[in-house]
Amino acid sequence: PAAVPTGGSTRAVGTNPLCFFAPAADGDSFQLDMATTVVPIGKVEVMDRIGRDCPPGWGVDRSGSDCTDAREICVNGGLHPLGGGAETAGYKGYGLGALVEVMCSVLGGSDPRDVGPSIRSWSARRDGPLGYAHAFVVVDPGRFAPGFGGRLGGYLSAMRGLPGDVMVAGDPERECERDAAANGILLHGDVARALKGLAARLGVEDLPGALGGLDGLGARASLYE
Repeated sequence: PAAVPTGGSTRAVGTNPLCFFAPAADGDSFQLDMATTVVPIGKVEVMDRIGRDCPPGWGVDRSGSDCTDAREICVNGGLHPLGGGAETAGYKGYGLGALVEVMCSVLGGSDPRDVGPSIRSWSARRDGPLGYAHAFVVVDPGRFAPGFGGRLGGYLSAMRGLPGDVMVAGDPERECERDAAANGILLHGDVARALKGLAARLGVEDLPGALGGLDGLGARASLYE
């Protein structure tokens, strides 16, 4: 587990993402993919990799108190549920995370060691294969009313047309995809060095030219090594 439940001080909930996709007319779509924690654990790992503190509200230390030290959050503490602490309604994020746990692990018949606080670490040091479960629900909108794609497209256009810079779920990722296709994938220098060091350890050859001038040996060690 990566998150500390509201009122607690030990990890007992995963980042337990919710994903929802709905196709709209003319190739548009609504694409939601979100953790039920304030941020995914990977964002905290990146903050440690680049040597920066996390913003307040991302996680807690080993005693359950708010913490900005990325290494402490990852190694000894944990993430806040979506919403943060109890005073900012983090119990709602905790509830969403538990909902995912019920729909996936409990409903799916996972090994008891892979439910709630007993979930084994997702690392190479684990003591056996993981018994994670997933839940997929498919809905045919045509069973409810015709014209779903057009109505959804109208809704998405209305939201994007609001004053300011309003996007809908999936828009930022589409922008990143277009930018990556045109300019390549952007990596922080410390992350790129870590990847080069990992490639050297695993004997990977033919690395992208952009990694050529980086010193992979100087990369910061993994949190979990």
